[in-house]
Amino acid sequence: MENIQQQLIDLLESRRKEGLFRQLSVLDGRTDFCSNDYLGLAGDPVLAASIARDFEALPAEARKNGATGSRLISGHSSLIEQFEKECAAFHGSETALLFSSGYDANIGLISSLPQEGDVIFCDKLLHASLIDGLRLSKAERRIFKHNNLDDLVHLLDQYPAETRKWIVVESVYSMDGDVAPLRALVELKNKYQAVLIVDEAHSGGVYGTEGQGLVYELGLCEDVFARVITFGKAWGNAGAVVLGSLALKEYLVNFARPFIYSTAPTPAHVSALLSTLHYLPSQNEARQKLQENIAFFRANCHSDAWGDSQTAIQTFFVTGNEAVRAKAASASEFAIKPIVFPTVAKGKERIRITLSANHTSEQILSLIQALE
Repeated sequence: MENIQQQLIDLLESRRKEGLFRQLSVLDGRTDFCSNDYLGLAGDPVLAASIARDFEALPAEARKNGATGSRLISGHSSLIEQFEKECAAFHGSETALLFSSGYDANIGLISSLPQEGDVIFCDKLLHASLIDGLRLSKAERRIFKHNNLDDLVHLLDQYPAETRKWIVVESVYSMDGDVAPLRALVELKNKYQAVLIVDEAHSGGVYGTEGQGLVYELGLCEDVFARVITFGKAWGNAGAVVLGSLALKEYLVNFARPFIYSTAPTPAHVSALLSTLHYLPSQNEARQKLQENIAFFRANCHSDAWGDSQTAIQTFFVTGNEAVRAKAASASEFAIKPIVFPTVAKGKERIRITLSANHTSEQILSLIQALE
């Protein structure tokens, strides 16, 4: 045991020396420019009151402290069924399947769906949850340059028509904040008879007439085989759903291991998601304010170190792990986080800024001035 402990200590020390050591920290009331709470719903008092009221209104037998088991054993409930049904309808989908987290949803979807002999074409900047799902899949994977359709076509052309092809992208990318060319991807999907999967973690709640996501806003729901909507960002909560056909839902219930072997979300959690689902359509003012804050931010960025994102995710590039950490520390009045290698490629270290509908113009200007 002592040797194992020393091995852990040595590995951690090696990570410290390489500038790769990660630590937990509390925001401590600083102005939040690092969370994914795009609409400010995580602390919305009106929503909080609705969540509490709706849960108390449930029958006593539905207000258990815990789910008591996995969905296939004892954790399934009429409350989950109601949420999945309403969530699917809201997003223009036949069905929705609830997972405990976006990570679980992506792992379960990508690891179980493509089969041996299939080929998955994935964007280079996919989220770690999708990458881990790819690693667990039996299908071959090919990585195309980020948002580069010419490179994707080059790879697609290398496989015969009878090979089943999957294209996996994010609608809004979590590190750079840029947007996938979804309409062009649908055209390629149709041309090559591929299957398109879109992770909408950072567009759900933000885009669409009532927050249904970018795929919905563009009218592409029928063209995307599976969408992942997560609830830990604009929804201000936690969890995720996979949207798709009834056959897809039943397949995942039978083959997606994170779903099969995880305890179901608690009744309080599911009730809160249902309350948020009912609240989200009324948040057009918050969605508009977020877009105004993005435009104001971009209009006042003058340093070449800024990326060119037009979404709520902004980047300030500082090369080197230690340098970017020092830069973030120099603006200590703000809750901002350095994103270091290996989370991003060497030379692409950055401070990741996330904008919210709650930010004021003064807060945004102060942050820009502190970094520039």
